[in-house]
Amino acid sequence: MTMDRRDFLNTAGRATIALGSATLWPRIASALPDEAATELAARAATDLAGAWRFRLNPAEMGRQYETWFKTRLPAAITLPGTTDEAGFGDRTTGFELGHLTRTFRFEGYAWYQRDVEIPTEWQGKRVTLFLERAHWATTVWLDETEIGTQNSLSTPHLHDLTKAATPGRHQLTIRVDNRYLLDVGRDAHSVTDHTQTNWNGIVGRIELRATDPVWIDGVRLFTDVVRKSVRAEVTIRNTTGAPLAASLDMLVSRSGQSAQLARVASPVKGAGDRQVIELTAELGRAASPWDEFDPRLYEAHLSLATANGQYTDAHAETFGFREISHRGNQLLLNDRPTFLRGNLECCIFPRTGYPPTDVAEWTRIYSIAKSYGLNHFRFHSYCPPEAAFIAADRAGFLLHIELPIWAHNIGRVPERDAFMRAEGERIQDVYGNHPSFVMLALGNELQGDFTFMNALTSDLKRRDPRRLYTTHADYARLKPEPSADYYVCQKVAPKKMLRLHDSERLSGELGTDFDFSSYIEGFTVPTISHEVGQWVVNPPYDDFARYTGPLKPTNLAYFRDQLAERGMLDQARQMTLATGRFAWTLYKEDIESALRTPHFGGIHLLQLQDFPGQGEALVGLLNALWDEKGIMTPAQFRGFFSETVPLLRMPRFVWTNDQTFRAVAQVRHHGRAPLASARATWSLRDAQGTTVGSGHFAARTIDYDLSTLGTIEAPLASVTRATRLDVSVAIPGVQAENRWKIWVFPRDIEVPAPGDVIIARSYDASVRDALAAGRRVLLLSDPMRRHTDAIASQWLPVFWSLSWFAAQPGTSSVLCDPRHPALASFPTDFHSDYQWRELLETSKAFVLNDAPKEYRPLIQVIDDYHRNHKLAVLFETRVGPGRLLASGMNLTDTGASRPVARQMLRSLVEYVQSDRFAPSIELEIGLVERMLG
Repeated sequence: MTMDRRDFLNTAGRATIALGSATLWPRIASALPDEAATELAARAATDLAGAWRFRLNPAEMGRQYETWFKTRLPAAITLPGTTDEAGFGDRTTGFELGHLTRTFRFEGYAWYQRDVEIPTEWQGKRVTLFLERAHWATTVWLDETEIGTQNSLSTPHLHDLTKAATPGRHQLTIRVDNRYLLDVGRDAHSVTDHTQTNWNGIVGRIELRATDPVWIDGVRLFTDVVRKSVRAEVTIRNTTGAPLAASLDMLVSRSGQSAQLARVASPVKGAGDRQVIELTAELGRAASPWDEFDPRLYEAHLSLATANGQYTDAHAETFGFREISHRGNQLLLNDRPTFLRGNLECCIFPRTGYPPTDVAEWTRIYSIAKSYGLNHFRFHSYCPPEAAFIAADRAGFLLHIELPIWAHNIGRVPERDAFMRAEGERIQDVYGNHPSFVMLALGNELQGDFTFMNALTSDLKRRDPRRLYTTHADYARLKPEPSADYYVCQKVAPKKMLRLHDSERLSGELGTDFDFSSYIEGFTVPTISHEVGQWVVNPPYDDFARYTGPLKPTNLAYFRDQLAERGMLDQARQMTLATGRFAWTLYKEDIESALRTPHFGGIHLLQLQDFPGQGEALVGLLNALWDEKGIMTPAQFRGFFSETVPLLRMPRFVWTNDQTFRAVAQVRHHGRAPLASARATWSLRDAQGTTVGSGHFAARTIDYDLSTLGTIEAPLASVTRATRLDVSVAIPGVQAENRWKIWVFPRDIEVPAPGDVIIARSYDASVRDALAAGRRVLLLSDPMRRHTDAIASQWLPVFWSLSWFAAQPGTSSVLCDPRHPALASFPTDFHSDYQWRELLETSKAFVLNDAPKEYRPLIQVIDDYHRNHKLAVLFETRVGPGRLLASGMNLTDTGASRPVARQMLRSLVEYVQSDRFAPSIELEIGLVERMLG
């Protein structure tokens, strides 16, 4: 096959299915006929993946490293890869609490070396070395010529070898330095061992590349959703030293299709080594917007040829017609109100210790996230490789990217300030054409000189206005900065938290009638709640075998072994489910509070998957490998986390049967289009399916953002015994249904007369005498009175991690058997829920570590897994001939205003009076005295 050189490159451009912003010659070549592909591959790129020579240079070796590029390195390693994966560095002999354990650890210089062949066809060409992701700084030598040093944690390192790359065989040496020479913050997820680790190595594509000395150096694409046009800013480089006379063509097509939608051309003339040429293509009806429902992608194929045909180049870019903006505090995508259903991605990849560079793995992750209703990822203090953007483009995911910074003295270290500016510009240049890239921040929870941060944010915004910008996630100053297009925060005033544990929300009765409208009043940019949730879920200890990479859960194995020592390992699975279902019940209310707020911008969950660092913050529905724990199905989660979510405003979760259940039903909608003639329904049913009330709302069009459906009213008089009811609001036809639990108690709860049962408030002499006489005793111990073997407990679970935030009780959900006769008259599941708040908000848990391993309390309290106490708020034991049932719950006041407490007391009295109250184990009397005396 023969073809003109320019036609050949144009064919390459048309045939490419571009995978991002880099010019990928091997992939272009793969689309061509065999003989053309052979020619192109030979002169365009060489894949350097495979065996490399290698040597470590620990700090204690001093200056011996300076001439190693002149030697032949003695060891062997495979690239792409890391020293951890290859087993180089200091082997870990124990484990570290607080995060997963690296099997091998190395920090310093690592040298990588191999021989390369520069083809004869590359004579006179520009030759570069492409390193997709290195950690951190790379210094390159070709033979004994030092090429230079690059330092980026976010973008590829591109080293220009042209002057030294003569045809023939050469020794290529790369030194990777992963020391903390620049203070980006030890906890920044770009470098911390708490997440991806401070690895040393090179991952992703490693290639030698060649272009003519006249080439396309960069392309920025600006789409106009209204005009349906795309404008290309094309940077042309010319190192020939002669004036340039060339032509530049741009062809636009649908991604993966060969049909031409538009074609434009422009002459390129003039002297100098750099020119920027603009081309605008009008697509008209052929252009469709990119969003989460239709992530329509297009390709711009550019070809450059000098007038004499001596030099040519081709380049392809994928893009989408997308505009991200805001109208006041409402976030807009293509001028349509949207809500970010987001999740943090903190560079948690235990099987490798670094983020994936392959599209397939990111596609898997986004697919899981999408099944749970997500449409957005926030990359916490790091920027992922290009594969993450490519997969997000295809999936319709919106990405918030951050510079790799988490530090507290920003603007006061000139070297780091310069790095931040350079890193931001590199991120813009390399990933800027991806439609998924909609937000950029300077880092996480930054502190320091906000004048500097505002200036840098404004400069980056002016440089590339294709996305929204903010100074950082979670502001220290409780208000949006002047340069911010959006506001990511956890609180807007010292006592106004955008989380459930806000004291304002927990005072009085807790219902679902709360939103953040008063919190964001006066804000002129969208608000996104920062790191929502963070409620602890006990570890799933049965998934350890899945950690097959350089990071091992040896710290979690320590907690598992402690649980086994206390005789509770057989309960581990139930503990995971109990803490998980309670934690995500609270997450649900956090999420819905944001959804109930008009014009709210969105939320960032922390997070759908476990965070294995910073004190083992295992807070996810999924483990750190994105495997399910069995807590909640994706379909159940989408009920309150999707594009269309029915909502309910009710004043409380606990009702009495002399009341009428009243609530206002709403819906938050951000779907593909408004819902015309939607006819929502509601129902109130018990666990057996008996209907207490049901109805429908008038048909209406449900527009974007928040709409009110109507009022629900249902008398509760038919509920004659303590019962849990399920409230459902659904919109038929769009798979939108949300559910809530409420508890209904009789208005006049009768507690049986004690009869032969002794009901006591303290373990005193009279109780001891009664037990010695063979009596039955129900001890309602004062929760405020502390004993040697009792600790303070609470209703809310552990926040984040007891090891990271030690000033909290450290208890989580209850664990009980709802079928046990002691709970026969008390409606509950096997874990905590809202009806337990009245009992547990002020309570104490008895420490039963010294009890027999097989002993199980009637109502166990799950302790934080860093401590693993065997705890109880209700336990029973024989004491000589007597029988004792002891409670640490808040049952000191069981009047009519506390129906939950009164109902629990009734259930306990009925049990103690019954023949089923027959404790099988007698606890050691010293333990009983320490807990109760």
